[in-house]
Amino acid sequence: MTRGLVIERFDPRRATEADLAGYHDVVAASEATDRPGEPGLPFEELAGRLTRPLPGLGPAAHWVGYREHEFVAVAEARFLEDENSGIGLTEISVHPGHRCVGIGTAMLRAVVPELRARSREVVEGWQVVAGSAGQRWAEAWGFRPVRTIARQALVVAEADRSAWDVAVPAGYRPRRWSGAAPDDVVASYARARGAIHDAPLGQSGYRWPEWTVDRVRAAEAGFREQGIEQQVVVAIHEASGDVAGFTEVCVHPRRPDWAYQRDTAVLAAHRGHGLGRCVKAHMARWLVAERPALQRISTTTGAENTHMIRVNHAVGYTTQRSMIAVQEDLAALEARLAEKTWTGRRSP
Repeated sequence: MTRGLVIERFDPRRATEADLAGYHDVVAASEATDRPGEPGLPFEELAGRLTRPLPGLGPAAHWVGYREHEFVAVAEARFLEDENSGIGLTEISVHPGHRCVGIGTAMLRAVVPELRARSREVVEGWQVVAGSAGQRWAEAWGFRPVRTIARQALVVAEADRSAWDVAVPAGYRPRRWSGAAPDDVVASYARARGAIHDAPLGQSGYRWPEWTVDRVRAAEAGFREQGIEQQVVVAIHEASGDVAGFTEVCVHPRRPDWAYQRDTAVLAAHRGHGLGRCVKAHMARWLVAERPALQRISTTTGAENTHMIRVNHAVGYTTQRSMIAVQEDLAALEARLAEKTWTGRRSP
């Protein structure tokens, strides 16, 4: 039952410390239940992401649900831009102690009008744990699984560092930088970033960015603005001087013990030489050598991308669990909510 539930828009920039703590309590409790064994998101990191959303996912809107001044649910919608401007990326978390009484559905009803107002055509969620109550709830409201994602992590204390002793393939040399790509390689670096388009996305409506020099520079500026350290290792093709492959990791200022592995790709003409493993191994060794406090590198990889999963395993990553990306057309979801067409037994 949702009796006594109040749902309001939430402005993180105007929120009190107590409000942010209440928001964090819901997220932390949900993560502990749905992702056992994974370190939770610290309060400082969550508060930072709320007040200064991470670059690359567009503007955000937030909602909170509470009973008698206690937060019991939170929701976030991200309004992707450019190639993905039709997607409303949505995440709803209900405190485990308040599930199965319709609160998740009430939060969804609160979010949907904003998605319509922002001209979204589809709703996607990327943080659904495979086999969880959240997946069953989403599917009962008509969301379709469109992609399976492997959550992987390299735990530094458990890693076999000899796996990072990877020889550089003949005809190539490694190069690395922090922050902005050097001017002499930025154009070929942008082209190499485009190789990510070959990575499978399942049936998700998401599309990889079309990388240009201007877009590279804009992304770098977005990271700098938030104090996020962008670390890049590339493989340079000796004969041409161009970037043949790369890997990118970001370290957030509020979480220096944790690094986030982002894109890795090798241009088609340079595949089959082990460049992906080479740049990832060099990245791991570089990060650990320069950051003694680093404990973990986290990444997500599409389950269909079996090659990259094998590369990750080869340098020390382990797969923690599977996540599901779900999707539904906004118009169909609106109609289903209006008709109260619930196909499951109970709603979170």
